[in-house]
Amino acid sequence: MTDVQREIGAHEEAIGTLKDEVKALRGDIAEIKQMIALSRGGIKMLVGVGTIAATLGASLAELVHWFHRS
Repeated sequence: MTDVQREIGAHEEAIGTLKDEVKALRGDIAEIKQMIALSRGGIKMLVGVGTIAATLGASLAELVHWFHRS
């Protein structure tokens, strides 16, 4: 076996390893995309609940203020 054949074998092994790593990274990226999509929905829900709570709190404060003035 010549040095060229050894180098080719080493390069083929390195290429195979890189292909496996890229395949694993694609799976990880898909999971990250899914988590980001889920967190967007959670943030929207949190903002909605916060808005409702703020509205109710402000209404209650205004009602107490109105009764207190009378």
